[in-house]
Amino acid sequence: AEPNDEDSAYGDDEGSALHYGSVSSSIYNFRMENGRTYHAVSNFNLWKEWSSDIFVGSTRTEKEQDRMDLVYHAILRLFDGKPFFAPVINPQRIVDMGTGTGIWALDVGDQYPEAQVVGIDLSPIQPKWVSPNVEFRIDDIESNWVFEKPLDLIHSRLCMGNAIRNWKHYLSESYRCLRPGGWVEAQEFDLLPRSDDDSFPPDSTILEWHKHFHDGMAKAGCNMRGSAQELKDHMEDAGFVNVGIVDTKLHMAPWSEDKKFKEVGGFMMLSMMDDISGMSMAVFTRLLGWDPLELEVFLAHVRKEWRNKDIHGYWPMFAVYGQKPLDPDATS
Repeated sequence: AEPNDEDSAYGDDEGSALHYGSVSSSIYNFRMENGRTYHAVSNFNLWKEWSSDIFVGSTRTEKEQDRMDLVYHAILRLFDGKPFFAPVINPQRIVDMGTGTGIWALDVGDQYPEAQVVGIDLSPIQPKWVSPNVEFRIDDIESNWVFEKPLDLIHSRLCMGNAIRNWKHYLSESYRCLRPGGWVEAQEFDLLPRSDDDSFPPDSTILEWHKHFHDGMAKAGCNMRGSAQELKDHMEDAGFVNVGIVDTKLHMAPWSEDKKFKEVGGFMMLSMMDDISGMSMAVFTRLLGWDPLELEVFLAHVRKEWRNKDIHGYWPMFAVYGQKPLDPDATS
């Protein structure tokens, strides 16, 4: 079915979250730079404009959207097919913050056909023909939220330092918009490679790429680093209870003998080989002053090292979930 422009349980056209039908045509304008296509949203400050299009690269093209979906499938395999870990029972109102291509929202809508699922993102790259119980809206998830009815589950994935920079505000809004007993869950990974057997060479171009990437994102006011414990602390500070952590490793390449981790690593390596240039271009050229040709030479070395089976790299990945108390007044 086509996205519904009528009022829903999640808000109205005059609220913060916008329906497709009410989105200004300027939202669909994208700018070109170094052969890449980027968001052209004009009413967000500089760090938001930079970070929203830098981290996902050119989200307008099918190639980058395919890369985002590859990462989705890697994490789905890593989490054994679970879309979330929060022990929410029979959720009826679900929101996916920073929905990207919308694939998580679509899958959850299929799994919970009685639920209403809304995906929210800055970029209108989601499919326009979706199940009747799924809709997509265009908005900045760090703004103040408008929902007509309390939510059962608020989900986000890979938004740290990009779509979500201020966890205090994000979790405060989550707490406010959830029903008593509702859940929030954030799934993230720390964008700094690890190796349990010290298999990265001393002059690793992979580690060098990560260092430059973090330096560039820092110039845009974005911190892509974090830990499960930090996020747990943020949730508890916001008033959430029963906070749980799921820790795992997101393999960077198919080096593991374990079938699951080998598949996950294969997905992740393919996603990076496919579009590390897209992720890097704006960060390295616009923020760090690299020449585009210089960058491509460097990335060729990064790709070569990424295919080295003797390097056993991974990113720490975690899911953190928390519950709004059944009696919020009793805990305030």
